[in-house]
Amino acid sequence: MYPPFNMEDLAAGAVEAFKMLGDARAIAVLVSGECSLELVDTNFGVNYWQLMIALPVPLYYAMTEAERETTSMAISDVVKPFYARLTDDDLSGVTIAPRVGEAPDNWRDEALRYVKGEGVTNQGRVRSDNIASREHQGLLFRSKAEVTLFIALTRAQLAVSPLPVFVRIGKFYNRLEPDFVVVYKGLTFIIEVDGDTYHRESPAEADKRLVPLTWEGVEVRRIRAADLSSDSAADDVVKDLIDFMSKRKAAR
Repeated sequence: MYPPFNMEDLAAGAVEAFKMLGDARAIAVLVSGECSLELVDTNFGVNYWQLMIALPVPLYYAMTEAERETTSMAISDVVKPFYARLTDDDLSGVTIAPRVGEAPDNWRDEALRYVKGEGVTNQGRVRSDNIASREHQGLLFRSKAEVTLFIALTRAQLAVSPLPVFVRIGKFYNRLEPDFVVVYKGLTFIIEVDGDTYHRESPAEADKRLVPLTWEGVEVRRIRAADLSSDSAADDVVKDLIDFMSKRKAAR
């Protein structure tokens, strides 16, 4: 028996709903996961379907059990209304599980490197409500715009750290993860990307989150995701950024 919806169409509709709701974690789960509808029961002529979402192992374990449960419920609440117009089909629930993928030939060597402390990353673990689900050159990012900016920053030969984790312990415990940190001629700058699906946080909220670093004199520059639509556009953004940092250096 075939499910009542094409899975890609259903997932795309759910993502549009989550854009309106501002739930970046649910979007990341739907976009990054392998989604399928499985028939789990038929009762009184109604077919009950389970939405199965198989996530890449790093993304699955970036969430706590409570976060996975919350996300499953959120996805169920959004997807279930799509079944409201159907009389013979209904959504039973949502299951999120790790995906068993094809093992690379060198997975044992990579595991031994990890045991030795090589290739260990603490990226993408802090703000689990906005999971870093994209990977480029072994580094994690939250959106295509971030990847495009990173490539432009490295093309300009700048020293850049994407999604670094900072911890400050004092009266309050602060653990935060800016989008990028750039070091330029002895000065340190935070670069934040605003305004796309994966960055629903307002600039005011982001500035508040970064206070422990701005207290230390680190300056924040905000980049619109819309200005990173292409490599050439990102190069223009980086040129403006270098000009700004040069002026700041001259003023010191």
